[in-house]
Amino acid sequence: MEDLEGFIERLIADASALPEDEMRVTLLRKRLSAFSAEEVVLFFEAFFKRTAHEKGVRKVMSALVDPAGLKRILGPERYTEARREASTQARGASLRRGLKKVSRLFTEPMPRKTGVAGYDKEEEIKMELMTLGQRRALAKGHVKDMLDRLLSDPDPTVVANILNNPRITEKEVLKIASKRPNSPQILKLLAGHRTWSRRYNVIKAIALNPYSPPRVAVALLEFLLIQDIKAVSEDSTLHIEVREGASEILEEKGKGS
Repeated sequence: MEDLEGFIERLIADASALPEDEMRVTLLRKRLSAFSAEEVVLFFEAFFKRTAHEKGVRKVMSALVDPAGLKRILGPERYTEARREASTQARGASLRRGLKKVSRLFTEPMPRKTGVAGYDKEEEIKMELMTLGQRRALAKGHVKDMLDRLLSDPDPTVVANILNNPRITEKEVLKIASKRPNSPQILKLLAGHRTWSRRYNVIKAIALNPYSPPRVAVALLEFLLIQDIKAVSEDSTLHIEVREGASEILEEKGKGS
């Protein structure tokens, strides 16, 4: 394998020039195609020594938030091999703390809390009487009162239409990100949205939501400020993987309590 730091520098530069996460996934797939499982782990260990606040790094990290993106980058077989390699190395690497972060990249535990997502207010429940097709169409519309009612819809396509609706503001999106209970699929959809995943308050709300997929929340920690990472580490409602991930970042930065 060529000089790893040089490889990462070129990758960050090329990936940051691309406008969409899916394009970055394609670039990562091509660049890592010749890497063995061990080299994949070494790559991610070196990459995660950087912070999301460094120029271009955030754009690469954003392509890794969704576990499905990582699987597309590596392919099913190499993903499984790298997952096994990361787990094995992390168990015996007390001096290589970064390997725990890489190991979490390959985990997909269930959310800390689960429940039925959907309408819970009397004035919203009537929306359930509409067909799914009607709700999906209304989510693309311009009637603000109707859009507000659809914020609690349990269907990911309805929510996707709302997120893409130009009449929706961050205030409404935060209602979706903070809703409890909520659907892991909807929270993952929001975490990977091309617009709203760039809003700090939105990713913070997802990371602090106990209904979020832990793998997604762990990836979002890289974008949070120290005070919010600390809040995650102390929140007992969150999955242990998320809290431990936050604590490790604090230790790395010398901010542990």
